[in-house]
Amino acid sequence: MTALLSALSLVFLTQAPAVSVSFDLRPLSHQDYRRWEGVELERKVALRLIQEGFAVVSPESPAQLRLRASRTPEGLRLDAAGPRQRIAQHVRMGRGSLAELHLEIAQKLSEMTRALKPELEPPPPEPRAAEPAGPVPQPPVGVVFAPRSSELDLSLGLGSLWRGPAVDPHLLLSIRQGLGAFGLEAEAGLGGARGAELSVLEVQGGAFFSYRLSASERLQLEPGVGAGVVLHTYQLAASWVSARSGTQVSPAGWARMKLRWRFTERLAAELRVALGLLRPVSHASEGGTLWSRGGARLETGASLSWWL
Repeated sequence: MTALLSALSLVFLTQAPAVSVSFDLRPLSHQDYRRWEGVELERKVALRLIQEGFAVVSPESPAQLRLRASRTPEGLRLDAAGPRQRIAQHVRMGRGSLAELHLEIAQKLSEMTRALKPELEPPPPEPRAAEPAGPVPQPPVGVVFAPRSSELDLSLGLGSLWRGPAVDPHLLLSIRQGLGAFGLEAEAGLGGARGAELSVLEVQGGAFFSYRLSASERLQLEPGVGAGVVLHTYQLAASWVSARSGTQVSPAGWARMKLRWRFTERLAAELRVALGLLRPVSHASEGGTLWSRGGARLETGASLSWWL
């Protein structure tokens, strides 16, 4: 398809002087570029501009007119810059299908380009027959798809550890490296309980593989699975007990779901629910249970996430 667009541009260039135009989607994040099918959008915009008689060049090449799309909280901002002036328009998201969105963007960019089209200088006189000139090389014409950088998210949250009828507070810190819609994540958590006879502290660490699915422009679902370890430490208050403290390490696995709501491009709120499977632990004294946890542990919480 790129070769076809280049050929069409060359045809227009040989027929009449053409104004060079570049279209740049690099300000968009990798996630937005994939969600709105940036490759298809670049192709449709390039084809529309070629049909209008413009020469489409890459964003890195010199161009008389420069088109640029950037993200806003409401949708997209379209900027067009010419030799003497600039104009901008906005496109709101979520009002139709992706094909309708592409059509609206292509139409607005075409209108903005025609409004800024500079006056072309008259073509130079043809060379005399006695002085034949060789073919004039044309500048390379094509649509370049810019590489996208990955995303790094950091989140901090507070929640609860449900171990049967009892509930313990839970502090969680995580960092996620985005690879498109997929992501690799590291989590560290801290929870525990303090009583008159026993104090318990559990520290967890795990690695997760997740997939981020956009339900709407701002709402995202993120299922994931992970594995790691849970460090369980305890301290008995009774001085007559020989083993007053101890530590246990248990391998663990998690199935997790996150619900994310983006306030801005860099800030989001998250709700987290996870089911952890690990080795059961129980502490008893004089026939009574001081603290216990089975092989399954439910984790719930809310966190604040921001993009670095």
